[in-house]
Amino acid sequence: MIVLTGDVVRNTVSMEACIDLMAATMVAVSRGETSLPLRSVVSLGDSGNAFVVMPGAISRPETFGAKLVSFFPGNTRYPAIQGLIVLFEGATGQPKAVVDAAAVTALRTAAASGVATRALAREDAVTLALLGYGAQAEYHLRAMQVVRPLRRVLVWGRSMEKAQAFAEKNAARAGIEIHAVADARSAVEEADIVCTVSSSPSPILEGKWLKPGTHINLVGAFTPVTREVDTEAIRRARLFVEIREFALREAGELLIPIEQGELTADHIVGEIADVLTGSIPGRTNPSEITAYKSLGNTAQDLATATYAYEQAAARSNR
Repeated sequence: MIVLTGDVVRNTVSMEACIDLMAATMVAVSRGETSLPLRSVVSLGDSGNAFVVMPGAISRPETFGAKLVSFFPGNTRYPAIQGLIVLFEGATGQPKAVVDAAAVTALRTAAASGVATRALAREDAVTLALLGYGAQAEYHLRAMQVVRPLRRVLVWGRSMEKAQAFAEKNAARAGIEIHAVADARSAVEEADIVCTVSSSPSPILEGKWLKPGTHINLVGAFTPVTREVDTEAIRRARLFVEIREFALREAGELLIPIEQGELTADHIVGEIADVLTGSIPGRTNPSEITAYKSLGNTAQDLATATYAYEQAAARSNR
């Protein structure tokens, strides 16, 4: 059994490769080619901290395992998500690798948003709004650049100082304009693509701010009682999810409006794999607002970790 650090994951899995891998994985999940029990979340007090266990199995390649992570949204010294992914050989049951979960999670989450954006955003989308400035913001910037010809990025967060630091750090690497803005509305109203990548438990985006034709990736919230956007944002959007069953158990952006009698489960147009396979149309006109609700699932983690394992093994054998 080998150990793959975060650096190994980052050096062996490109964003381009991961986006294509996540597209294939989403289709496999929708076709029932994976086994994905609902994740277990153990609350650790009143601070929002949690321990999350995500088991699963994929068929191509035949692998099973689990992701074990801590979620500490108030972390200032370490990433909010830390942990391990344990991989087992599907044919023999032998454990084959332990992989850094933080690196895999950051990469596959942004890559999945890249898949959705490639399928749903307007082809001429050039302005990105990032609501959040942590690791997911950096990875989402990379993913959005892969799938759309971005020219400008607007970043907002609770700390203007940290938003400015993000802009300065990433502008040179990205090769485009990145500006910190003082309020979320200023970013959203100008954006063609919006990625909500914060740890906020309550809405930071109001639906009335969205201009026609915007695409939204809803990423940060992952429990039934948390959401990053208000009901109006969901109401206005043509909404796609990863797995319908999971969304109706975990996606606060949808569950809270349903509980309040504002929406029904039928507001979900389909799973993003339905768009990828052509069974359901994605964007139907240039002025339509589209949204993708990201929750993440173990198939994505196992596929990414296994790809990193295979790439690392191939390099060591050269």
